[in-house]
Amino acid sequence: MRSDWQTPAMGIDGVRRAIRAADGPGVSAAVRAEPGLIAAADRAGASLLFEAASAVTGDCALPPVDAGATALDVVDRLLAAGADPSQPGRDGWTALHVAGFSGHTALAQRLVAAGAPADATVDGVDGSTPLSFALFYGHPATATAIASASDGRLRPAPDDLRSAAGLGDLDGIDRWLGPDGALRSGGDAGMAFRAPIDAFPPRDRPVDARTTIDEALTWAARNDRVAAMDLLVARGADVDANPFRGTPLLWATYSDRVGAARWLLDHGADPNLRHDFGGSGHGRAATALHLAAQHGATGCVELLLVHGADPTIRDGAHHATPADWAAEGGQRAVAERLRLITG
Repeated sequence: MRSDWQTPAMGIDGVRRAIRAADGPGVSAAVRAEPGLIAAADRAGASLLFEAASAVTGDCALPPVDAGATALDVVDRLLAAGADPSQPGRDGWTALHVAGFSGHTALAQRLVAAGAPADATVDGVDGSTPLSFALFYGHPATATAIASASDGRLRPAPDDLRSAAGLGDLDGIDRWLGPDGALRSGGDAGMAFRAPIDAFPPRDRPVDARTTIDEALTWAARNDRVAAMDLLVARGADVDANPFRGTPLLWATYSDRVGAARWLLDHGADPNLRHDFGGSGHGRAATALHLAAQHGATGCVELLLVHGADPTIRDGAHHATPADWAAEGGQRAVAERLRLITG
């Protein structure tokens, strides 16, 4: 996080250090001494609340990071002091985007209760909301916290087929996708959003009804929404489609969603399908087993092997096996398990 704050107040560097040290009393003292700090922003746009949210989560999507109760206490103190949860942060993200991206449900709940806008978008891109960030990275509990209204009902932003699929909202799927598999008007409302970070390349195909339906299946898979997957496939979604940087099986294994991965394999997903996935250059002509191994998704590694995944396949970028990917990802136990199989 940058330190070149626009506000020249003497206490700003100190309060930033206090946030990073999870020093709640120090943060409160600094803001009481100089109330103007509560709305300050650095040149990249990061407010104190945004910085506190980043400190709680480590700005990490996977594996989730939780700096603990003292870091959350800093967030509570800033909100109590009048921090505006709608104030955009770095790159146009709000603090609630940070919570969604990182899958930090307790942080999301605090921000929603404080009035954080669930429909805030990044750079005006339709669909680039905190909910989409959470669903993209497979954080279902956080997504539900963001989408839940005070009356307990789901009010997703955007309200479209992908959101309904990721939230496991079968009624929502029924609203956007007809029994004949026809996508209804508005079902693609948030499809301008492709990914939270620029490491993902632009889309390589038009966003049409087929892309929207198949991508909804990947969002259901990564959030372990098996009933939603069943409904989508019954209405035409393809279990082996790769609408944007990964098949449903790939995204299920990314977050070790064993239930979703088992359902896909039982319904014909190819465990040895080679395809490009993830960020630019991440996975080239690789398989779901490569990614499961890299991330230590042990449940999905074993499931894939039982269903015939080939641990000797080498990817197209590094000419490496899943065991090599496991070793590169620091997953020693998985690497040893795979090497025992391949000899």
